Amino acid sequence: SALWTSFAPLPRPWPPRLATMDAPPQELRQSGQEELLGSIQTSSSAGGCALLDPPPLPPPASGQRASAAMFAAVGLCCVSPLLFGFSLSFTSPTQTTMEGDAAGDGMLPPPGLREFTKDTEGWYASLFNVGAVIGAFSGSALSERLGRKRTLAFTALPHAVAWVGTALSHNRVMLFILRVLNGWAVGMGSAVTPCYIGEIATTGLRGALGAANQLSVTMGIFMVSLLGDYAFVVENDKGDRFCQWRELAWCGLGLCTVLLGMLYMPESPRWHAKRGDQAAVEAALRRLRAGDVAAEVEAMLAEASPPPQQPLAAAADGSPAAQAEAGSSSRGGAGLGAYSRSLVVGVGLCMFQQLSGVNAIMMYTTKICQEANVPSPELAAMASMGLQVVLTGVACVLVERAGRRPLLLVGSAFMSLAHFLLSYYYVAQSLHIWAPSWLALLALCIFIVSFSLGMGPIPWLILAEVFPTEVRGTASSLATAVNWSTSFVVTLVFLRLQEMITRQGTFLMFGIICFGCAVFVQFLVPETKGKSVDEVLSELSRRGRRGSGQCRDVALGSVASQ
Repeated sequence: SALWTSFAPLPRPWPPRLATMDAPPQELRQSGQEELLGSIQTSSSAGGCALLDPPPLPPPASGQRASAAMFAAVGLCCVSPLLFGFSLSFTSPTQTTMEGDAAGDGMLPPPGLREFTKDTEGWYASLFNVGAVIGAFSGSALSERLGRKRTLAFTALPHAVAWVGTALSHNRVMLFILRVLNGWAVGMGSAVTPCYIGEIATTGLRGALGAANQLSVTMGIFMVSLLGDYAFVVENDKGDRFCQWRELAWCGLGLCTVLLGMLYMPESPRWHAKRGDQAAVEAALRRLRAGDVAAEVEAMLAEASPPPQQPLAAAADGSPAAQAEAGSSSRGGAGLGAYSRSLVVGVGLCMFQQLSGVNAIMMYTTKICQEANVPSPELAAMASMGLQVVLTGVACVLVERAGRRPLLLVGSAFMSLAHFLLSYYYVAQSLHIWAPSWLALLALCIFIVSFSLGMGPIPWLILAEVFPTEVRGTASSLATAVNWSTSFVVTLVFLRLQEMITRQGTFLMFGIICFGCAVFVQFLVPETKGKSVDEVLSELSRRGRRGSGQCRDVALGSVASQ
């Protein structure tokens, strides 16, 4: 015989339904409350319970229409990642000039541009990462206190000080300090930007606009390389060209002033919702949406407010571990620790992004083009940066059509293939066997395409989709800090790795890591396209339960068993 019972409304995320339950009456799901009416059937002949997908959530986003102000806000916000790329690659066109390297005829750069040696130039480049790690943690505290838009506008101040100082200072120690300050501003911006875009975008445009973050980074890299190599140059009497990096620094100052425009953009309505300010939520959404916003306001306030605590009963096996896991699944959890699966996904993707070997590929672009007998290797390297910009723009469109997971899986697999091809190329060269130069060029192209469509833009996008409002800022800062820390370590040990395990061994290692990334995505990363945070958390919860064979993550108000 079977007993049917109802259980009280539960905290989000939705618990799974049971295979035998009927659809809840429609009239019980019409209020703004996210209530659940479920049933459980326990039979004497069956000791388990079959799980189905969670019931559909109320669709407040179905009528969302973006306004022009929303696109303007995203555009101004993307000045921050543009400064990210500009600042990160500032040393690329300026390195030889700042080191005082001689031209082909032995002529040195002008004295005012020679500030470092090869060793100290390496420290100048690396200290940027140190500042970015510190900035990532600072960004969380400031964005929670000041709001997203004010924090982004505030980063213009350290950026401005750093660029003005770089243009004017002739003190080596001061230039080191300014580089750390520059990294601090970039770290804050890189932590807050994904949050702001994810919180103001409509559900249908969230993927494309989120990918614009990485698109702006690539545009900044391309911009500083183009200006440093072709626009801001100084020539001596013999026609030798050197990068006029002091003038190039003033361009960074110009971008900072544009970022101040964020002060006139709407604040994140979800940040207002977290503070319980309904009037501010409505005001922000009226600027960001075209049409009625009442349903979305209600949904945001319901998501941001912690649900009432319910008594938690033991699951089917009655174990204390089941109770603990059920408690952690509640949206009224104690903090970031309650979203461990989201942390694994967000932090893992940010770590794999830097461990993919993208910096190694970029460092070898010119050399690979030289070995492939390209007529102008430097121009070809510049073209590859332009290609990365174009392909990242394509990713902005594909991410809402193909989804996040397919692009991550395919991208990681082909990045692995590219590294394996490069590893073979250098092995074959050392053994004097078949190693056509076009093979290395092919591997370079495969990697740039794959990274630009997958691991480049999507980790930052998913970071804003797997965490609820109350912990999104902290989680984004943590993942960003891990990303910058990993970048610092990879940059620091890359040359030493080549000495220890050779170039072919280094690229083989990166290939294995990229394959591991594909496995990570396959088993742990959910599809977030078009889903609310609650739906994503439910998917993560189901993935965590998969294979257990028991209903251990369900917190029931009452259970009737026989």
